[in-house]
Amino acid sequence: MVQPGQCQVLVVGAGPTGLMAAVLLKRAGVDVRIVEHRMEATRESRAFAVQARSMELMQTLGLSDEMLARGVICNSVELHVKGQHHGGIDADMAGAADTPFPFIFMIPQSETEDILIAELERLGSAVERGVEVKDVRQDASGVTASMVQPDGTETEIKSAYVIGADGSRSVVRSASGIGWEGELLPQRFLLADCKVDWPLDHNRFRVFLNGKRIGLFLPLYGKRMSRIMATDLSGSFGAEDASKPAPLDLAEMAKGFTEATGLPVTLSDPVWVTRYRAHHRNVDRYSEGRVFVAGDAAHIHSPAGGQGMNTGFQDVENLAWKLAQVLQGADAALLDTYNSERLPVGHMVVKSTGRLFAAAAGQKGVKAWLRDTVAPFLIRKISRTPAIQRKAFFRISQRNIVYSQSRYVAEGTGLSVGPVAGARAPNARISDTSDIFSLLKGYHFTILAFSREPLAQDEMTMLKGQLDAIADALPRAQAHLIARAAIGRDASAVFTSDPDAFDRYGVPCGSGKALYVIRPDGYVAWRSAGIELSGCAEFLKRFA
Repeated sequence: MVQPGQCQVLVVGAGPTGLMAAVLLKRAGVDVRIVEHRMEATRESRAFAVQARSMELMQTLGLSDEMLARGVICNSVELHVKGQHHGGIDADMAGAADTPFPFIFMIPQSETEDILIAELERLGSAVERGVEVKDVRQDASGVTASMVQPDGTETEIKSAYVIGADGSRSVVRSASGIGWEGELLPQRFLLADCKVDWPLDHNRFRVFLNGKRIGLFLPLYGKRMSRIMATDLSGSFGAEDASKPAPLDLAEMAKGFTEATGLPVTLSDPVWVTRYRAHHRNVDRYSEGRVFVAGDAAHIHSPAGGQGMNTGFQDVENLAWKLAQVLQGADAALLDTYNSERLPVGHMVVKSTGRLFAAAAGQKGVKAWLRDTVAPFLIRKISRTPAIQRKAFFRISQRNIVYSQSRYVAEGTGLSVGPVAGARAPNARISDTSDIFSLLKGYHFTILAFSREPLAQDEMTMLKGQLDAIADALPRAQAHLIARAAIGRDASAVFTSDPDAFDRYGVPCGSGKALYVIRPDGYVAWRSAGIELSGCAEFLKRFA
């Protein structure tokens, strides 16, 4: 046994969640290593729906343009029953003005991983492949991970913390004694990534209900390749643990998808064809001592709603900055909020996707007939009602999450509107060339001071200096003053004549002012009416 290597954080697993964790930790100045038992990155499309909240994270990291160049924007989810189109959820009607990404973005997992791998390498790290973690043991000083290298050599890595992003069969989770509860669902699906020739377009997410069969169409590469799914009625799934599904050929896939859609369909050029069976499982806690789990190691569920990979991204976006702050001297109690904030979200996602999946795929006989009869009426009502569209897209896009208040999420005084402490910080226009999200880029704490009252140049200079002094208490934190100018313009302030930012952040009309602290993960940590400098400074000491 060789002597253990060392790092501050070891990430186990280099799927999307693990790669995102490593990138965020590197951005936060953490010494991180990431190991993966597979010798190659994912080549299949696998997870493909990227929600607005995840695209906002990509924008924070400067990666959203690269994502957009490689995928397909999907503006709606359309519902078909027995071959007839009845409407759907329309992102344009939802009017999501608080995000730059008012759509569902479709991109193969292989492309997402490729972008994150390139960013990790740009930051000076690389995935250590062919490394199989066998055990993790922790004590008061850290965590020791035992592993086998590609050549069979047994090695150890000693780290302050470990993130298990090693999937549903997580070794990290099992070795740490974290509970894993749930079940394998009875519904079975046929799945293929292939070329689809049919009468409809190739840029919309479509759901088909047709008695015993349901089907899904998801755009990936336009006419070149799409993801399709259909209910598996063969009864030949294979191993009950879903680890070894029975073989599937394109002819059986075509038969199932044609029956589900009620349309003439021709399939060709298959890239991936398989049978699929969903699990619904949750951990009983997201951490044990110095070990944390995220992504599929913490929650797995049906593909309904396209939430899986996105939930994993939000897990590590929540965790990485907290690890960085603690490694830089903050109270370790901050890490407890990873479990208290993300465990309810994981359980909510599993529950909500389960209900949606059961409503669509879990019905037979009379219940399936009733579903197919009622669904057109409901979807037509949704299609005609902007308020319902907004609510539906707000949930699907994961912009609806609000964390509970705690020592680290707190209200100041005076504000009764705008995003509450614990809510996502929304985007808003500042000018034709600037918005709130442009100020939040970089995965760091941000102090936003708003003043509807016009400020003179000396007032702005003094206030910006005070804000910068408060921000200096935290590594990489930034402060921005968003104000109207009375006389002169100070280069340290962001000027606006557009009321959108003031309105969206609940800044009182007239001469109103407000102060917000935005966490690195884009959530409001603290806010107040007026520019409460002392209250802000005192609150930020909790993270130092």
